[in-house]
Parts: sequence; structure tokens; C-alpha cells
Amino acid sequence: MIQIKGSDDWYQWDECDLSDCPPYRLPGSMTAHGKFPTYKYEELPTVFKDINGNEHDIEDIIAYRSSK
Repeated sequence: MIQIKGSDDWYQWDECDLSDCPPYRLPGSMTAHGKFPTYKYEELPTVFKDINGNEHDIEDIIAYRSSK
């Protein structure tokens, strides 16, 4: 559950397009299990959709909690 700046309501996060982001770990070998890729903040997603299909800016998130 996410709370957005300017609202007292809580929203259920549904999706965020991460298809253009680098993998979680870069390929490695049998002994070196890969390293974390470097991220450029300007390339990370800036919006997410809630379960009602509304888009919200990630930078407007002020709180989060478990959906219980």
C-alpha cells in the first residue's frame, strides 16, 4: 500500500514498467556470481499504476505499508 503526497488515501501498487532497466545482476562465472549493474537515475521508471489503473509519480510517494 502506498500513500501519495496530497492525499490521505492508500493505493495498492499494481505495476511499474521495468522492461528497460538493466538486470538485477550482471552475468558472472562459477565463482564470481556477478555484480550489481550501475543505474542512472534518469533511466529509472518515474510512474507506477495502482489497481484502479491510475498513474502516480514515484517521487510523490510519502509512505508505504503492508497490504495486510
